[in-house]
Amino acid sequence: MTRIDRRTMLRGLAGATVLIATTQPAEATTRSAQAVQDPNAPQDSSTGLAMSVGTLDVTPDSNPWMGGYGWWLRANNDHQVARSLRAHCAVIYDNGSPNVLLRIDIVSIPRSVHQRVRDGVVSAGLVDASSDFLMASSHTHSGPIIGDRPNPVVLLGVGPDEVKVINDYTDLYVDALVDLVRQTRQAAATPVTLNYAEGDAAFAKNRDDLPYVLPRVSVLLARRQSDGNPFAVLFGHACHPVSRNNDTVYDSDHPGFASEAIENALGVPALFFQGTAGDLNPITMSGDADVQNNGTVLADAVLDVVRNGSFQPVTGPVTTSLTEIQLPFTVDMTDPAAVAALRAKYQYRVDNIKPDDTGPDGAARRHAQLIISQIDDGTVLKSVPMPIQCWRLGGLTVLALANEVLSGYDIGIRGMGVAPLWIMSYANEVNCYVPSDEVSWAGLDRNYGYEAGWNTWWSGDSTIAGVGTAACSYDLPAPLRFSPPGTSPATPDSTEGILMAACRAVLGV
Repeated sequence: MTRIDRRTMLRGLAGATVLIATTQPAEATTRSAQAVQDPNAPQDSSTGLAMSVGTLDVTPDSNPWMGGYGWWLRANNDHQVARSLRAHCAVIYDNGSPNVLLRIDIVSIPRSVHQRVRDGVVSAGLVDASSDFLMASSHTHSGPIIGDRPNPVVLLGVGPDEVKVINDYTDLYVDALVDLVRQTRQAAATPVTLNYAEGDAAFAKNRDDLPYVLPRVSVLLARRQSDGNPFAVLFGHACHPVSRNNDTVYDSDHPGFASEAIENALGVPALFFQGTAGDLNPITMSGDADVQNNGTVLADAVLDVVRNGSFQPVTGPVTTSLTEIQLPFTVDMTDPAAVAALRAKYQYRVDNIKPDDTGPDGAARRHAQLIISQIDDGTVLKSVPMPIQCWRLGGLTVLALANEVLSGYDIGIRGMGVAPLWIMSYANEVNCYVPSDEVSWAGLDRNYGYEAGWNTWWSGDSTIAGVGTAACSYDLPAPLRFSPPGTSPATPDSTEGILMAACRAVLGV
């Protein structure tokens, strides 16, 4: 597979080769410089379920600036690669109607990138409706930063020249993803049957010291109608891909290791989708050995399901929906007096944190300067958007949540009684963490307020983005709104209340 390379892609994506699943997929994983199709697959995908899968290596040869960890200049200047970063496109045809899944080994998809890719796919007629297209990031912390959120100036402290490199790379990245969808749509579709089952992979811990971990492994297995052999495996699990930790090597981390192990074992593409892993880390996360160990646990769980699982059939029709909610801040950003008071708090940080400070303090000063400029020019966020997508098939519902959703939501949503249910997060776009009330109430007392978005450092409180927290890294002016402490159930105007109500509406319960 040819890598995305700024030097070559500026000449028209000449090097971006897409591999299409074949009747000999194990061979396809090592083949390059050509697109290959199933020579025995019927060209007619107009009846029943059919599928095509394309794969693109998106490991950069330029743009060394890395996402996932912040507050310092983290760059892979030597372009070291432990495991390739890949994008996969799976098209599921329901009586000829395409439903497109695009998953990418990237830390997050900014809203601007999501909208550009979606617009490209929809305007090209590659889907019948916008809700028929779903994209998701694996959330590996060992890949490049793309787009404008997190803001690379705040997160990394880069200058204008580095921002231009990131922006140029992002333009090419968007084009390559749309082209991957286009080429996968143009490929011959293979008639398949779909079946769903679940397994278990327990290697995560809750970093907020809550009793929630999500060992569930979702497995959607596509088999060829012609001979019953596997065609593709789609699988999901919830755990931050930080097994490698924060060195400067490109790596798809444990989900990518698992995908490759599954592909080597079965000879078919294996596509990973992240769950509500906002507060879940691997128990061990100190380097390449942990990538392999955790990836092996996940791969073995998937393979055990494929070989021994109790599958139930998944059929058409496929119905899709896409909606968007707005998550409010603890500060009413439409109230001029409240915004003026917030601006004064940020001015305090600019005046009192030294310009040459590094680490979280330096990032907090850069963040304060950004928010002040946005307040002054009228572009400051009033709320945070959150797309929610739902695909309903016979025998399976897929609920795809944007942003970094915490694990407790998975448990709460499953309590609504829809089953079987596959819950994805980091879907379509990532704009923030989505904390629950119990995390927001704790502030500094849970993981230093990182997920809650606030703490008490530098005169902080629950009305200003906390130093060293996700609200700072995602360029939010304030933490997300939460219910009054001790309130149960969540108030309707809180983040938790709004999200849970929206999920109930989308699921029809």
